[in-house]
Amino acid sequence: MNRYIKYMSLLVLVISVASCKKSEGRLTPTTINDGYTLPQGTHDYDTLIQSYFDKYHSYFLYNFSEKDAYWTPTGYKNATLGTSGYWSNGFEMTPALDPYIKAQLSLFDVSCLRFYSDTFLKAFLPVKILLCSEVDSVYNNYDFSTSPPTITKGTKHVGAWYNYDNICINYGNERVLSMSQADSLAYLTKVNLIFIKSIIGRGITSPIEEFTEQTNYTSTPTSMLDAYSKGMLTPYYNGPTATSDWYQYLLAMTTVSETTLHTAALSTYDATFTGILNSKKDANGIIQKRYNIVRNYFITTYNVDLQAIGNACNP
Repeated sequence: MNRYIKYMSLLVLVISVASCKKSEGRLTPTTINDGYTLPQGTHDYDTLIQSYFDKYHSYFLYNFSEKDAYWTPTGYKNATLGTSGYWSNGFEMTPALDPYIKAQLSLFDVSCLRFYSDTFLKAFLPVKILLCSEVDSVYNNYDFSTSPPTITKGTKHVGAWYNYDNICINYGNERVLSMSQADSLAYLTKVNLIFIKSIIGRGITSPIEEFTEQTNYTSTPTSMLDAYSKGMLTPYYNGPTATSDWYQYLLAMTTVSETTLHTAALSTYDATFTGILNSKKDANGIIQKRYNIVRNYFITTYNVDLQAIGNACNP
């Protein structure tokens, strides 16, 4: 019996170590075969794609399957028409067109990659960046001219979409050659938002002790103003935690300009990021203190100023 127990204990230990290595594989280069081979072709941009992999250990793919784009452990996330006549939440994509991939990569570089250090990108880029000619969010469109209303598929062109272990990026088509300033700004805003959301979605960043100890989470806020007084940005009705607030601070820096963060909000009860660093919302100065902790952490650890992204998205 003792021999059996020792054997099972050793087996559990081996499995645990293997699991840890797998979960940490995105942060440390490994020799595991992910099933992709680079270069995928002989184009001039294949050298650039190879250099991205060498630096960040992420595959920039233009030849990929629907499984690469849509699969997750809980099922495929492409939008589908259900038996009830409604479309499921999801997206649609098509791979990039070869003549436009070089320009697409350049767009992604100046709109996203340039804001982050190699250390940050190596730590946080997902396994796959899928180069697409179309990325569309799918929703249910209702035609009320009929009775009952007719449901049709609605699509909205989006710059990028995050799904499990990949980010699909748009503009691998002729439109990349004639983008307006508004198009470029919208793409910059969306692709960085999706990148940050992918980091949050994968749970690969967490609050540091200095951030957590500023706020007592055993006291449940009763309003947004109460939450703000405690340094919480998570809507009070969603049950704020240190982790959820850490994520909210990341989103605040990367989606809103520093000017807007300091501008007095029309209401101190709304859950927007406008005015969170103004004394009307931050009466106790705790939000400013926690904001500085998060911002300085990423500057010190990764040489990345996340607020520079929010400023660029809102010139």
